[in-house]
Amino acid sequence: MKLVFFLALMAIAAVSHAKTSNEGFPLMAWDYATDDATLKAMAECGINMVAFVPPKMLDNCEKYGIKAIVFEGNYNAYNDLPALSKLIKKVNDHPAVFGYHIKDEPSAEEYPALAKAADLVRKEAPGKWPYINLLPGGGDAYEKYIEDFCAIVKPPILSYDLYAVGEGGGFSDGFWVTIARIREAALRHNIPFYNIVLTAPHWRYRELSMTDLRMQTFGSLVYGCKGLSYYKFYSGSLPGAPDLGNFRMAPLDQFGEKTQTWEWLRNINRQILNLGPTLLKLHSDDVYHIGGTIPNKNHGPTDKTLVNKLSEGEWIVGDFTHEDGTRWVMVVNKNLEHSYTVQPEFNIPAEKVEYVSPVTGKIQPYSTPYYYHLAPGQGVLLKVTQ
Repeated sequence: MKLVFFLALMAIAAVSHAKTSNEGFPLMAWDYATDDATLKAMAECGINMVAFVPPKMLDNCEKYGIKAIVFEGNYNAYNDLPALSKLIKKVNDHPAVFGYHIKDEPSAEEYPALAKAADLVRKEAPGKWPYINLLPGGGDAYEKYIEDFCAIVKPPILSYDLYAVGEGGGFSDGFWVTIARIREAALRHNIPFYNIVLTAPHWRYRELSMTDLRMQTFGSLVYGCKGLSYYKFYSGSLPGAPDLGNFRMAPLDQFGEKTQTWEWLRNINRQILNLGPTLLKLHSDDVYHIGGTIPNKNHGPTDKTLVNKLSEGEWIVGDFTHEDGTRWVMVVNKNLEHSYTVQPEFNIPAEKVEYVSPVTGKIQPYSTPYYYHLAPGQGVLLKVTQ
């Protein structure tokens, strides 16, 4: 089942209670939304969906053009189907409702019970998302974990998380291994997938840079991701956890104030929302790495890929076909330290190359590639006309 999302392109309200008129690529705050000020700060940052919304906040979500995954205090909603049914009857007609939280990071043993909850949502709330977020992982066992989930639960969307930014520096290859497996499963089952990326350092994850945010977000888009989620948006500790300050430098700090991360994320979200109308119409054909090491479950360019060579550097390239039949390429600078020019050599005759401006969303000529340096982690979306 293919979902087309027409959610939120954020226009900052002129007054605090103005309702935004939005449409765009799904950008989810994977966090709780229990007060108006937090929702307003999320909307101003470009967020158009929130993962944990109590029923009392649905009107506030509608005010800011935010879609809601409804949550009512039950981390394992699949264990109480009567309560889930009661919740659906109470809120399903609200225009802000996009889905219902069912379970985070389930084990495979829970799939039969999760399938019953998903069936209930499909029956009583047609078109709404029974939201289940998968564990990260690797190896053949993880492939079976994903495949069994799709076969048994039959989700409308795949969602997972893997945070690649440890305190020791670098960017874990596990990010590329896991997203490759998720992408393959999504294509097999003809469903979109969302990736949850890290925006709030905690435990032994490092404090983030703009490069870290770009690498996670554009590194997801190049694999054909159709929605991004951010964990977390608020630096407050998890419910029941000691308030020691280990959750830090999220877009909102533990006092609810905007941080540098909020500014960085707003910048990236604006770019993604400008690219979004095109991204949502693209089918992912292939993903490959050029330069440097090639992670497991990934490959380099072949005679069938659109690009066969790039200038110096380390790159991830995604080949796409637009719903109108045109061919597109996304190129992401995989290097964490250096900017490089993007001068692709194509395997197909390229009579004209254009790019989608991340500033205006308009298609522009790609006429003087020397000027098109990509910052570390940055991506560019190219249209290739034969």
